[in-house]
Amino acid sequence: MPSDVVAASVITEGGVQPAVHLGIGADPAALHAWARAMCDDRWPHWSRSYSGVVAAVAGWHRRVGIDVEVLHRPAPPSWSIDDEDFRSAIMTPEERKQLLTLHDADARAAAVSLWCSKEALAKALGTPMHMDPARLTGPAAWGDEVRGGWHASKMDATVLDCDGVAWLVYES
Repeated sequence: MPSDVVAASVITEGGVQPAVHLGIGADPAALHAWARAMCDDRWPHWSRSYSGVVAAVAGWHRRVGIDVEVLHRPAPPSWSIDDEDFRSAIMTPEERKQLLTLHDADARAAAVSLWCSKEALAKALGTPMHMDPARLTGPAAWGDEVRGGWHASKMDATVLDCDGVAWLVYES
């Protein structure tokens, strides 16, 4: 582990779910180097995500996607699940119907979690740069369902040990 990565932890070891590792460090270059070094030949599929001082890495024997976001960073006021422009640009009709179940006490945190779930799914599908978020129903709206062989897990601050949210999406 590079000395500038102050904390690294194993969230899951890769048994029945993908291996997930979390790194925290103030130096973005060191954090990126740590995350790249994690992606070795243990698994054929890897996904990485970075947000501020946090990096998340997931490895699996099938397609996998992970996205992590630090909460409560400065953002435009429209970055809220309560904002109609946000809902129009980001949410599918299915997600808009489930608005009350997606919403938690913090409308901004709910928006970040929804976005994070969509980004993890797009990475697992191999299309993150071509994702139209208003056409991709994210795992945040799936509930406890499995969608066509895809599983998803939300990780919150209690799991991540930082003020953030992460979504893991993987093929079974």
